[in-house]
Amino acid sequence: MAPLTGYRVLDMTQFEAGTVCTETLAWLGAEVLKVERPGKGELGRYTAKEPGVDSYGFIAMNMNKKSITCNAKTPEGLEILKKLIKKCDVVVENMGPGSMDRLGLTYEECKKLNPKIIYASLKGFNRKGKYANYPAFDPIATHTGVMVSATGLPEKPIKCGISVADSGTGKELAGAIVAALLQREREGIGQRIDIAMQDFMITLSRSQWEPYYMNGKPNRRVANGMPLEDVAPSDTYPCKPFGQNDYVHIYTSRHPGSHQWDELCDVINRPDLKEAVCPECKDPYARFANKDLVDTAIKDWLKNYTKEEAMEILASHDIPAGALLDVKDITDDPQYEETGIMVTVDHPQRGKVKYPGFAPQMSGFKITYQSSPALGGSDDEVYHDLLGISEEEIASLKEKKVI
Repeated sequence: MAPLTGYRVLDMTQFEAGTVCTETLAWLGAEVLKVERPGKGELGRYTAKEPGVDSYGFIAMNMNKKSITCNAKTPEGLEILKKLIKKCDVVVENMGPGSMDRLGLTYEECKKLNPKIIYASLKGFNRKGKYANYPAFDPIATHTGVMVSATGLPEKPIKCGISVADSGTGKELAGAIVAALLQREREGIGQRIDIAMQDFMITLSRSQWEPYYMNGKPNRRVANGMPLEDVAPSDTYPCKPFGQNDYVHIYTSRHPGSHQWDELCDVINRPDLKEAVCPECKDPYARFANKDLVDTAIKDWLKNYTKEEAMEILASHDIPAGALLDVKDITDDPQYEETGIMVTVDHPQRGKVKYPGFAPQMSGFKITYQSSPALGGSDDEVYHDLLGISEEEIASLKEKKVI
């Protein structure tokens, strides 16, 4: 039995941050009822290029859920949602600021319907702060949440290429929801949970406060270098065949007594650069001052190896090295399916596709991954079996485009 078996979640989310939260709950066994617009679905289900075909992004973020359609802006639709709230343990929403209030589904109203409800809201900014009503999406959160101030080139900040704020905030909210359910089991109370992407990014950037307090100013941007100190080697170097992502990151410890630099010199056949015999390389700081000498020696060795080969050779000598692995590298490498982080789902329109699964490994249960749901695929099950609405009334609601 999965950890969240028996819990039901009303999922009023779209795009990435909220959907990742509810997908995580679904993977853990919760019954997640995803509310979508009749005929159209959530805004991220279809693209302009492929209307009517589930987008790959939608599939990635909505596994193991049930889809129900409901026009919440109609009196009948709102009444249906209120009936569902009475039968759910959790409501999760990441609509724009004020959207749930305008629908009449505030926390206070939901609490009247279900005193033990866990009501979780995910927004761009804290609802108590001065930015509360500002629109936001991932890059806004990473820029306002410290991360981009520490990322990029010295003269140019560069945002992260993946949606750290979106998916990260969703995962954080899922953890908080599980904690709230545990508290409810112990104390018998429901509660409201609010999380803001900016707030999450601030907490994710906590390591930036050490250099701030040490130096009295924000941390520097050093591209692929070591942000705490000017040391070498600490960079991302090109490898054969020198394509877009043919790189490996190499770093040797800056701490006194480390033998990693000398080990690296042996591997790349440059014993003349060891600390004891080369003044220009006597310590990490001297090596940074003579970075061209260090980088040239490393690059000259790397030209004969792929990024994977370089990583394997260096790591086997206890030298920290990481190949720059892209989506194709991960998808094509069978080890990631064997370890369980990459999973295959069979989608009725797209066929078999691989996606990242749930990162934590739990001995108590194993997830059975299911593809994202068809639009309204669970309407009859939920409305007839759960709410007891007659088949005739369901047909009438469909005719009125309420569902």
